[in-house]
Amino acid sequence: CGHRDETSIHALRDCPKASVVLFFGGLDRRLLKSNYETCINWLEDATHLLDLKVFENLITVLWNIWNSRNNTLFRGKDGDARMVWEPPRTHRWIKPPNDSVEINVDATIVVSAVGIRVIARDCDDFVLGGRAVYMDYKMDVDWVEAEALREGIIWARNNNVTRAIFETGCADLVNRFKSRHEDILIYGYRLKEIFGLLDSFINFKLEWVGCSSIRVADCLCKLVLKKRCTFPFDREYPSDIHELVIVDSC
Repeated sequence: CGHRDETSIHALRDCPKASVVLFFGGLDRRLLKSNYETCINWLEDATHLLDLKVFENLITVLWNIWNSRNNTLFRGKDGDARMVWEPPRTHRWIKPPNDSVEINVDATIVVSAVGIRVIARDCDDFVLGGRAVYMDYKMDVDWVEAEALREGIIWARNNNVTRAIFETGCADLVNRFKSRHEDILIYGYRLKEIFGLLDSFINFKLEWVGCSSIRVADCLCKLVLKKRCTFPFDREYPSDIHELVIVDSC
């Protein structure tokens, strides 16, 4: 990026392109804002703040950032931040335990409109139903992702789900869940309220998944924003949602 002192911490975190990639992926804000003299100190803090799965993904993303810089320098190819964040592997559906329901939650902001989507699947990858929510007002991305999780939890409770695996594409939300008892900010208080809804479940997990693992939910959001309406659906889902599910299973 033309910075005079090109250090590892600058190349992997502080330069504009790297910052956009890490922010886009929802990396814990403390790792983005705190000052570090060396890259090794930064990564050491990351091991304490992130769970193992998210930390492994961070390492993969840093590798992508480094390769992207090389492609820009030597080949003149500048990759989009979303593509750099997405890990270089195919995210295939992983079969949950037989008595669990897998619930994908996601959200998208377009100008001043918000689309939230919830997709629930059983252990055989059969879509049980879900909910699409349209909001005609502007929200911060962190709050939107939290509201998406809230919608997923409410859907599960309304459908008598007691064992659930909630999946989100926002790594920061997963990290916040780990430190929910320590967060004293207004956003943290809101998260405590949302996480409190999970007390009714016998067993639950909150996991981060790559963007390609929730592409039905992502496409559903675009449908919500296009129709500008909120609607639930069950096993007898509409034809336009059916097409999304069929494409995702291919």
